Amino acid sequence: MQKILILDFGSQFTQLIARRVREMNVYCEIVPYNKMPELTPDIQGVILSGSPFSVRWPNALRLDLDQISGKKPLLGICYGAQLMADFYGGEVGQSEKREYGKVMLQQHAPNDPFFGGISKRSQVWMSHSDTIMRLPEGFEVLGNSDTIPYAAFRSEEGRFEQPVYGIQFHPEVFHSLEGFEILKLRVRYLRL
Repeated sequence: MQKILILDFGSQFTQLIARRVREMNVYCEIVPYNKMPELTPDIQGVILSGSPFSVRWPNALRLDLDQISGKKPLLGICYGAQLMADFYGGEVGQSEKREYGKVMLQQHAPNDPFFGGISKRSQVWMSHSDTIMRLPEGFEVLGNSDTIPYAAFRSEEGRFEQPVYGIQFHPEVFHSLEGFEILKLRVRYLRL
């Protein structure tokens, strides 16, 4: 049975991510980030959840992403996206203004399949006090908000054999008006 693996970093929304994936009739399993199983052929993609932690903290929850990147499609949500940026050499810092609530996402790459059929400006839900200040080399921006430059990003073509995406908003909550469609595109059509 094909499945999505959700690595849980302690987010209050992890169960909701799983629920949204299951609403698409796609099987998924949640496992603690530090109990990652072998990436067997039945795992068709991996999602990194959010977290109440900061990747800047000495005791931050960490994972060797080289175990996943390039082997399976990967999507980092909020903390998961910041972890990816930090792991690959980008910069994560404290936001001057904590972004919590509804914001407008502005797309930069309308032809990227990640946002296929999604409005050029779409309301999304943010919940973070850190933000990505600089993307790692080999990654490109897909969208921003009025206050953060890297609300959505992806690995450049050829960086990994499988796609790697990061978003600093929560598509799984109803406040992200097209969030379910974004997850559906990633989970069903791009086979994450």
